[in-house]
Amino acid sequence: MLDFSKNSSQIAQLFKLVWNRKRSNALMVAELVAAFIVLFFVCLAVIHFAITYRLPLGYEYENVWNIQAYRKQSPESESTTITRQSAQRLVSVLRELPSVESVSFVSAPPFGTSHWVTDFNRGKEYRTEQCTVTDEFAKTMNLTLTQGRWFNASDDAYNGTTSSVKVIVLNEVAAATFFGKENPIGRDITFLPGPGISKDLERKRHRVIGVISSFRKGSEYEQAGNFMFQRTNILDTTSYLPSQILVKMKPGTAASYEEEMLKKLEQTAPNWSFQITTLAADRQKAHKMLYFALIPGLTIAAFLLITVGLGLVGVVWQSVTRRMRELGVRRAFGATQQDIYFFVIGELIALTTFAVVFGLFLVAQVPLIPFYAVPTATYALSIGAAVVGMYILTTLCALYPSRLAGTVQPSDALRYE
Repeated sequence: MLDFSKNSSQIAQLFKLVWNRKRSNALMVAELVAAFIVLFFVCLAVIHFAITYRLPLGYEYENVWNIQAYRKQSPESESTTITRQSAQRLVSVLRELPSVESVSFVSAPPFGTSHWVTDFNRGKEYRTEQCTVTDEFAKTMNLTLTQGRWFNASDDAYNGTTSSVKVIVLNEVAAATFFGKENPIGRDITFLPGPGISKDLERKRHRVIGVISSFRKGSEYEQAGNFMFQRTNILDTTSYLPSQILVKMKPGTAASYEEEMLKKLEQTAPNWSFQITTLAADRQKAHKMLYFALIPGLTIAAFLLITVGLGLVGVVWQSVTRRMRELGVRRAFGATQQDIYFFVIGELIALTTFAVVFGLFLVAQVPLIPFYAVPTATYALSIGAAVVGMYILTTLCALYPSRLAGTVQPSDALRYE
């Protein structure tokens, strides 16, 4: 093993040698800078998703089935009251099934691709994702309340278009965003005036009645953001009726039970169409979509790093071959094999150091990107991993050429012209 501690003067000499050859080394340094930036973004993606995956989702998806329920007729062909009554009958039929524990309507179920994001006003603009649910949603998804309460029948007082107050439940991220360390219960937020926001909506207040611990709707790989739940009553003809139904099944319910459930639904509402999946299957689908998005980028990055590595091996090998006379003279003056190893590897590490310093200056600009939203700890870990990875990469690339250089004998090397 090389003892770098007793070679401080040689290290300084190596850096001086590399600096004096800066013109001839410029292309290699540029290549190393590009490799460092690629490695940094690979580390950033891997570390970010690894850390995010371990955070709590805020709900349980096991044994929850997702039913897409759409009316075959257009909304104009039947009255709103009839539609609501049909929806209520569907809920009643599902609750009566022996394998069902709870039923809830939801506008955008977990792991889905639909999102409803709105700007809310509390001193400044805060983008918040919304979801409309019925009262049993908390039970169906096993949400954890940390403050206040969940929706219940007493909130019917806020139904109707004439009500200027609508009750909401926030996740902890949104509560901290809007109210900081203040108690959010009973406090109001409003829509941010802008395109599509009418004067009536601007005057409408959203009153916080509860806070849940967390809710990451997309998947385990999604960062926690501002999330808001709004309440709907199936029989309230002035409110929005979601088209998704989440059903909490008893543990151990067989997948074959889906056929019996579907038959019951079609008998209850023949003018509706239904499609049943499980949240576990939707979760796998969401993961696959992310993997398909990441794999091409990671493959290209790996190809670039391998290309850089092979290029470095070739450049160092060529340098060793070209400098056989110099290496032979060093051996003749008493340099050992370890000294030659140190010289060849150290020169490439010195080049890598210059490239890393310049690369750090470039990646330091990443937090200034407007869409940048990676936590500082993840950013710092990614930089550290990229720096260590670059030195490992360049050291590995120099191992074989340095070993070749170490076998040079003075008598053989002096024959090189």
